[in-house]
Amino acid sequence: MKTPLLPLAVAILAIPSAHSFSQSPALSPSDIFLSEDFDSTPVGQIPKGFTSKGSVAVTDDAAHSGKHSLKASPAEKGPRVIILPSPAAAAIGGEHWGRLYYKVKLPSPLPVPPPGKTSGGIHSTIVSGHAISPLANDKIDVRLAGTSTNMTGAFKYLYNVQAPKERGEFGLSEKETVQYSDEWTLIEWHADYATQTYQFFVNGKEIPELAIHKGAGQFEKVEIPKSFDDLAFGWLNYQAASGEGFTVWIDDLVLAKKQIGSAPVPETMGVRK
Repeated sequence: MKTPLLPLAVAILAIPSAHSFSQSPALSPSDIFLSEDFDSTPVGQIPKGFTSKGSVAVTDDAAHSGKHSLKASPAEKGPRVIILPSPAAAAIGGEHWGRLYYKVKLPSPLPVPPPGKTSGGIHSTIVSGHAISPLANDKIDVRLAGTSTNMTGAFKYLYNVQAPKERGEFGLSEKETVQYSDEWTLIEWHADYATQTYQFFVNGKEIPELAIHKGAGQFEKVEIPKSFDDLAFGWLNYQAASGEGFTVWIDDLVLAKKQIGSAPVPETMGVRK
């Protein structure tokens, strides 16, 4: 297991242009905030340094690398996530790149329409963090990686922020729908407070509809926070899913100062003092 790293200030990096993962520079140990492959965590437990909500634990029934991964067990709705709390999450600061691999058990579930309705959708979150809004100074939930599933089972990736009820929710989604896969899918995200930038990549390709570059101090409709109170990884669907619900595996989770892509991550990081 690569362990969560202890607090260290984040250097603000220049904003890269859209590019493929193959162009990403190699990472050094000092670039890494967190790297977790779940292999040294016993089956049925969660990695040290995390808390959890819902039915989520390390498993040996699937892995992208090694022998273990994190499994979000099926549920109609609700969270199955591991959570990196403060001070570790807050120490990452205002900019980070993240990546993970995930796959979904097929056939994936469909939305269950609300009572009296003939259609509906499922909003799910894979990565999210609680924070204080730089715009309104209130509590927000920043969904750094999520999906929106329609009645055919197809979905779109999205970025969205849940603000208090009086302000509501806002976000962006990709234009085209895609299908869930039981093959490992690589997703990567980039969040930067200093320039109010957000980017999202799938298997090395940036999704242009999710690219936000607002500029310093321009918080409207992006609200990347100065730091996160916590960061959650796993699966949380807010609306009911058919059958037993989503079963999802996650592996090779990394947070870093630079874009990570599919590049190997240093194995000898230890715990930063």
